[in-house]
Amino acid sequence: MRKGLPGAMPGGVTVGLTAAARGAAGTLASPPRRRLLKGTMSVLALGGCASTLLSACGGDYSDGTGPQFAPTPVVNSVANFRDVGGAAPGYSTSDGAHVRRALLYRSDALTPNTADAVTLERMAFACVYDLRTPAENDATPDIVLTSANRVALNVLATPAPRSFAGYSASELDAAMQAQWRQLVMGREQCIAYGALLEHIAEAPGPQLIVGGNGVDAAGWASALLLLIANVPLEIVVQDFLLTNAWRSTTPDSLNLTPPVRASYLQAACDALQSGYGDINRYLQSGLGLDSVTVGRLRARLAV
Repeated sequence: MRKGLPGAMPGGVTVGLTAAARGAAGTLASPPRRRLLKGTMSVLALGGCASTLLSACGGDYSDGTGPQFAPTPVVNSVANFRDVGGAAPGYSTSDGAHVRRALLYRSDALTPNTADAVTLERMAFACVYDLRTPAENDATPDIVLTSANRVALNVLATPAPRSFAGYSASELDAAMQAQWRQLVMGREQCIAYGALLEHIAEAPGPQLIVGGNGVDAAGWASALLLLIANVPLEIVVQDFLLTNAWRSTTPDSLNLTPPVRASYLQAACDALQSGYGDINRYLQSGLGLDSVTVGRLRARLAV
C-alpha cells in the first residue's frame, strides 16, 4: 500500500485533503462548489474575470525580473498556445504561493509558421507531449523541435478522435460530458495521464503539452496540474474556459473545434468524486503516482 500524500494546506482545493478538511475547505464535493461550477463560473468567464485571465496568458505581465515575470512568447500561428501558470507572477495558490511560469505550456497542434517556429526553437523545450490520436498526428504532424524529446500519449486510446458531426448543442454537451468522464475513469486514460505527470515531474527545462481540437485532453492535464499546485477550483475553471478565446471555436455542422464548457470540467470532477472520493486517491489509485512524485510535482509547480 502506498503512503498517503502530504496533508492538506488551508484555504482551497488541495491534493492531500482528508474527509474533515474537504468539508472545511470547500472542495470538489461541496454543494457550493458544485453550484458554482454549474452556473456561476460560466457567467464569470464571460465577464471581467475572463478578460483579466485572458491578458494573463499571452502578453500582459507585471513588472519584475526573471522567468516568473517574463511575457509569454506570442505564437499566433499555433492555436491555444499559452503558459499553464497564467499571468505574472503566476496564478495564486490557496496557500499563498504562485504557479511557476515559463515551465509548462499548452497548445493545439504544433504547426507554426516560419517565424513562430524560430520562437519555439528559442524556448528550448525539453519535452513535447502530444496527447492526440494517431489520425490527428498524421493529418497535422507536429514540427520537430531540435531541443525537445517528443512523447506521444494517445489519451483517447482510439485510432482517431470521435466525430461529433451533426450533433445538436444539447447532444454535443451530453457527448462531451461522457468523454470527460472517460478521461477520468478510463483505464487507458489513467495510464496516459499518469505517464504524463511522471514525465513532467522528472524532465528538466520547459515543457509543452499538445492537445486536439475536439475533446480537450490537454485541458484536463492543465486542470490537474493547477489543482496539484493548489490553485482554487474557481480559477482552474476560468483558465479552462480561456480555450474559447485562444482558438477559433465558431460552431459548425461538423463540430470539429467545439467550444469548451464548464459542464465538461464539472463532469470530470463528478467522476473523480464518485470514482475515487478525492483527488488524492485519484492520483494514487487512478494514475498510479506515489507521494514522492506528487510532492516533486508540487515543488516544481509552486513558487
